[in-house]
Amino acid sequence: MQDMQTKPNGPVAAAFVAAGIGSLVLGIFVVLNEVSTDINTFLKFDASYGLGSGVGPLSGKVALATIAYLASWVVLHFYARGKEVNFSRWFMVALVLVFAGFALTFPPIFEFVVGLFPAAE
Repeated sequence: MQDMQTKPNGPVAAAFVAAGIGSLVLGIFVVLNEVSTDINTFLKFDASYGLGSGVGPLSGKVALATIAYLASWVVLHFYARGKEVNFSRWFMVALVLVFAGFALTFPPIFEFVVGLFPAAE
């Protein structure tokens, strides 16, 4: 019988959780964009930096979510590199983060959250 070696699952779990973090950051910036005109102006990377011409604050939201994904992926990769982790736990964390991030992008939800900040209206 042949001895099968498996690679540690830590880096894969790290990538899943990092994707969840990126999704959550995107959802948070969707809400912040609606809460504050200053943040809305800041997120217009197309006007400020020429990134994604004509898309408005979406360019900033996506750029910052991508940066959050990449940064968290690097940190989590080095943390979990060479380790065998409880993959189901890490995957559940990733699913919760992705769900929360996506939920914050839906108008009924982000409008409710924005409504919690009366000074912003």
